[in-house]
Amino acid sequence: MRKLVYIILAGIAFIVACTKESPTPESRNPILPATVSRYDSVAGDVPFDPWDGFQVDNHKATLGRVLFYETQLSKNNRVSCGSCHKQAFGFADNLAKSIGFDNGLTKRNSQAILNAGLQEFFFHDLREEHLENMVLMPIADHVEMGLENKDYMVAKLESLPYYRNLFLQAFGDESVTVERISDGLVHFIRSMISVNSKWDIGNGVGFSNFTQEELLGKNLYFIKFPCSSCHGGDNLMGGMSAAENVGLDNWYQDKGEPGLDPVLNVTKNGWFKVPSLRNVEVTGPFMHDGRFSTLEEVVEFYNSGIQRHPQLSFMLRRGNNGGFFDLAEFNEDIIPNQETGIHPLRMAMTQEEKQALIAFMKTFTDWGFLNDNRFSDPFIRP
Repeated sequence: MRKLVYIILAGIAFIVACTKESPTPESRNPILPATVSRYDSVAGDVPFDPWDGFQVDNHKATLGRVLFYETQLSKNNRVSCGSCHKQAFGFADNLAKSIGFDNGLTKRNSQAILNAGLQEFFFHDLREEHLENMVLMPIADHVEMGLENKDYMVAKLESLPYYRNLFLQAFGDESVTVERISDGLVHFIRSMISVNSKWDIGNGVGFSNFTQEELLGKNLYFIKFPCSSCHGGDNLMGGMSAAENVGLDNWYQDKGEPGLDPVLNVTKNGWFKVPSLRNVEVTGPFMHDGRFSTLEEVVEFYNSGIQRHPQLSFMLRRGNNGGFFDLAEFNEDIIPNQETGIHPLRMAMTQEEKQALIAFMKTFTDWGFLNDNRFSDPFIRP
């Protein structure tokens, strides 16, 4: 009887263990094109360098594609980088918080991936400067993928036969190392170039491809409202990488970027990375915590919901004259005492203006990028 009980318990344990993990590695093999894909080029003429001088190696990017979708890089073989960065959603997630390997929720909303060469810092709090380090951090994160032991990371990949040729093609031999895993992911992510939206095409034809509503939205975005002050430039994210406090809350539990406020000389509270608005039509939910589900909610927040905060971005403050903040009013002796400059801007948009802004932002969507097979999951059978 005791033996029977042990057998039953062992069987239950085996079933539970199996249900927690994805299928065995032997049943997952990537389907790759016979000729290596060209990750080092992009269709059309681009008036700027989206790689920022980086030379993408096609074989390394191919390896990186497989690694990006490799569930064996999680502790229990259940999730991959692509689980939280989905192509259909601009390589963001369609959830406010993503689901990790053990069903835990991530701290923040997954950011979209594109044009990494035009960024200098990564994560919502800008805590990592080097992409080579950043790509490994989610794999080791105790919530996201849980593979903290780098030796185990290497051993898992060494046990998968299809990596032998991938590493051979990328590096000249079959050796698997953490540095090579990082390098492959970096080449793949740097190859994810999104520069063929209606907006990009319009730039080359004087926006003759735009509707009247989209043209109105463009003028609102660049002239009437301060949208382009933060979301401008080639990548629609202002400077290379920057953080701002947009007044989501009066006080933030999630502090965001560490460091001191440059004016108040107090600990920063609520500073988060300014994201690119490329593909914003599909990358919701929005904000670092995914609190807004739709672009309509986002536009209404900036129209009427910005909160009073002593560290509010200057671009979102109401000036003494009731309009946009005037830098001529800036007074370092007054602002720390909260006497002026921290009243949130109220834009008083009409319904027509709100709709036009959203129509214009939808011209940032690069449908070719969202459907490019080079960036798709190679483990999915056609």
